Amino acid sequence: MDEVFLVLRGICRGLHLAGYFCAFGAMFLPAALLRGVTVRGLKPLTWAGFGLALLAGVAWFLLQTAYFASAQDFADVVAAAPIVALDTRFGSLLLGRLGVLLLAVLLVQGGWPRLAALFGFGGVMAEAWLGHGGAMIGWEGNVLLGTSILHLAAAALWLGTLPALLIAVARVPDPAPLARRYSPLGMGCVATLLLTALIQYVLLIGCPMALFTFGYGALALTKTILLALLVGVAARNYLRLVPELPTTRPALRRAIGAEMLLGLLVLLAAGVLMQLEPPAMPGMG
Repeated sequence: MDEVFLVLRGICRGLHLAGYFCAFGAMFLPAALLRGVTVRGLKPLTWAGFGLALLAGVAWFLLQTAYFASAQDFADVVAAAPIVALDTRFGSLLLGRLGVLLLAVLLVQGGWPRLAALFGFGGVMAEAWLGHGGAMIGWEGNVLLGTSILHLAAAALWLGTLPALLIAVARVPDPAPLARRYSPLGMGCVATLLLTALIQYVLLIGCPMALFTFGYGALALTKTILLALLVGVAARNYLRLVPELPTTRPALRRAIGAEMLLGLLVLLAAGVLMQLEPPAMPGMG
């Protein structure tokens, strides 16, 4: 039963990240890449992302509170909730980040997408302090925290913008300029994700055999395979579909949808992974 709740906490964490990324991406795309072009549907997308982040975040909070308090029933969870919310890093950061995201969504509705994207980006990066690097001291903790910030930033800028990009590609008159502006961003994010993942692998997993002998390693390997598939789809888009726009618009939309599905699976795997003990650093789970 403990394993079931561990997986549920991880899934809720992954869904929370997915919603947060989606809302941020719907702010970032018009602020940085659309160049004044108005695309209908992006403002509602920020609310949809916030809704998912809120619902999954509340579920994650309740499950984590039950874990912290060794709760036997829901009454124990209710009793422990104020303590976890106010007196733990987890509670204060989770609730604070949700508050920042709500402020960012309201700024979008008020017509300040750049300021909204800035607040949303800050909330994305604050998630790093809920990971292994935020719980450690010493040079390893500093390195892990720094790489986690970069990893989250790159994931949000790439995966988080995919739903907004899908809407924009479908609705702008000519998607080719947008796609050409987006491609360097995607390539930079991929490079950052691969580099930071390698550093985290060295510090948290240590040796290749741990990929097959530890639950953490096996899930990390699964996440890596999913990420490789995601990179493959993105590379195909860049090399084959983007140069032929707008004639390849339907195929590009389908490919972006495939990226979104793979990206969601990556985030779910990452959420569960953060609940497990790293092989190279026992006692951190």
